[in-house]
Amino acid sequence: MRVTRTRPTDRPWVPLVAAAVLLSLLAIQSVQILTPSAVNAIYPNYGSFPAVQPFVETLNQTAPPSQTVTTVSTDHFTIQFTFPESADPGKTITISAVTTAKSSKQVNSLSIEVLAYVNKQLAKVATTTVLTDRYVYSGNTWQTTLTVTILQSIDRSMMIGTVTERWEEPSSYYQSYGYWPYYPDYPNYYPYNYTDWPYYPNHLNYYLYNYPYEPSYVTVEKSSQQTIPLTYVLATTPEYEQLSAQHKQLQQEYDSLLAKHNDLSSKYESLRSDHDQLAAKYNQLGVEYEAASTELNNFRIYTYVLIVVTVALAGVVAFLLFQRAQVSERPKKQDR
Repeated sequence: MRVTRTRPTDRPWVPLVAAAVLLSLLAIQSVQILTPSAVNAIYPNYGSFPAVQPFVETLNQTAPPSQTVTTVSTDHFTIQFTFPESADPGKTITISAVTTAKSSKQVNSLSIEVLAYVNKQLAKVATTTVLTDRYVYSGNTWQTTLTVTILQSIDRSMMIGTVTERWEEPSSYYQSYGYWPYYPDYPNYYPYNYTDWPYYPNHLNYYLYNYPYEPSYVTVEKSSQQTIPLTYVLATTPEYEQLSAQHKQLQQEYDSLLAKHNDLSSKYESLRSDHDQLAAKYNQLGVEYEAASTELNNFRIYTYVLIVVTVALAGVVAFLLFQRAQVSERPKKQDR
């Protein structure tokens, strides 16, 4: 009986099988590695949320009123007024008047008055006399200034200006005695009692005479007055007081909302700073994720190649083992 002993060195397929098993284990383990999920979070770019400065508004703070020019005419004069369009109570305004004579005339007086409604009653607040008992010539001019202090009691209304001119106009009239008879035979007439007229025997010798008075002259004073609207007084009204109270209430609500807005703005800026930091970290992690994804994809490719090589190697080893087994069985058959 012949016994054949096989040494380990006579079996070269053993290391090949061991290597194939190890490579297969490594390939299976690499395939089981899970790919990290993609980072799909989107960080929007938030704009700024600035704080708001308080809005300060003063109701009584108004722009300077514009000047208004108005011209008025009397019989012998033209007066041009210049005055502010509006004014508040307690203010002092100036009304200027330029008077120009239109014709030559003896004038008794020329005066200007300013009236306003005080407690719903028309009252005089300023007056001035431009001319008094003077003979004027056409083209003469006079400059007059009225300073008016607007009282607190003046109603909200338009002030009124009046220009009054007074002068005298002469007139004449005649007064006669009536018609009286003239007759030459003075002693030879006697009245006829039946009528009011006397009986004249020598009636052909008389005729009537008219004995009038000398003409008499009298002067008549005449006047001319013109009225114009002047400065509008911006006095308060009940409606204004109501709106002013509503304005104050709304101003308080606005200040409260403004404080809340500024507080939220401060918090928003803090959160936006945190957001910017997180966004920067997110971008950095995104770059690292892309690098890791690329490396992982490369590793997958290498793993797949290694699996193919391992399978091929395992097939070769199996084929070699199969061939070796057949070769070893042939001597046994021959020995038998």
